[in-house]
Amino acid sequence: MRQLWNSGGQNQGGFTLTEIMVATMMTTAIVAAGFGALVVSQKTTRITGQVGNTQATARNALDMITADLKLAGFGMRGLSTAVGGCHINGTPSALVPGDNNPLGADTGPDIISMVVPMTNSIAAVGPLWQVFVPVAPGTIGGVDGSIANIPMPANATTAMKSAIGVSTLQNMPVSIGGVAGSIIQADNPGGLTLNPAIPAPTAFGTGTQVYLLQCITYQVIPPPDNLNLCQGNAPCLVRGAVPTVLVGLGGPPNCNQVNSGCIPIMDGVEDLQLAYACDGCDPRVNNGTPDLQPDDLNLSNQFDQADFITDRNWFGTAAPYGTFMTPRTIRLVQVNIVARQTRADQGMGEGQSTPMHSTIFPVISDHNHANGLFAPSDTASSAQQAAYFQFRRRILTRTIELRNQRL
Repeated sequence: MRQLWNSGGQNQGGFTLTEIMVATMMTTAIVAAGFGALVVSQKTTRITGQVGNTQATARNALDMITADLKLAGFGMRGLSTAVGGCHINGTPSALVPGDNNPLGADTGPDIISMVVPMTNSIAAVGPLWQVFVPVAPGTIGGVDGSIANIPMPANATTAMKSAIGVSTLQNMPVSIGGVAGSIIQADNPGGLTLNPAIPAPTAFGTGTQVYLLQCITYQVIPPPDNLNLCQGNAPCLVRGAVPTVLVGLGGPPNCNQVNSGCIPIMDGVEDLQLAYACDGCDPRVNNGTPDLQPDDLNLSNQFDQADFITDRNWFGTAAPYGTFMTPRTIRLVQVNIVARQTRADQGMGEGQSTPMHSTIFPVISDHNHANGLFAPSDTASSAQQAAYFQFRRRILTRTIELRNQRL
């Protein structure tokens, strides 16, 4: 039996040095195991968070594009001039597809531009951006003549200019009530002067909403993002109204240039692919006459995926569709979003490990990532493929009806 002799002459029990060392090692092992479990738990939580964020990125990007597509072309009726860069060879267009290669499958993300209202009737706007007729019966226009002047509440035009950061509304496209479009010739404290005038018979009452129209563009900016449009987080999805002076001759607006006005809205979006179904775009189907049904472009007697157009020069008139297929005939847009983690995780093991989440390249619409993600052959080498497969990806698809294209 262990005994220790103290100065008082009494025996006290204790531990030997060997026992203390064994106990210390056991405690250290338990603490190390617990710490290892904590590290694994933290990595798991971080990875789960990245997966959730990636899913949210794809969903939010898809929701934003969907909302604008549902408004595309709203208020354009009556406009004889293009809204910003939204035109096809000078002809106003509510929708401008971009980066659809007529020679075959694409390499790199698509671009899309569309006309949407800049103002709306949300509570923050209040009654300012509305028609205001102070004298009974509270309407302008009618059967007697055209409408060249839109009366508005006091300070309305000042508030509009302040909200969008301009000194004048002159030459901006506008829609009254979403049913009659024109161009603002001049703005004044009492309202707007339009040219051309809205023809009779048309009437608008007090409270009719006044909408400014803009052509906005969605585009994926790839790395290395030399213009820093993604603010160091390329790839990203940007959105903006490209100034008309920057729109290429005969081509769609392009955000990836200096002073484009486009801003990042979603980090981690690496691909945007668009496909289009149309009505009255094929002379072989119902003689090219719209019949409220998507055209059966592959003549299979049913509407299927092959009836969506992906490789088409919308600025040309190539066979077999010729002049029948224009953006005006588009009725459905299939939107594909690919989002990836904004950073690669290090897996469940040590920091030196390189996770491989997949070894299969996805095919998104007509874009095969094996042929190039942002540019041809940028996924060809072993090193490029290893870097590509380090990231988890989420792919979401949604088909949207262009409600305003039916008008």
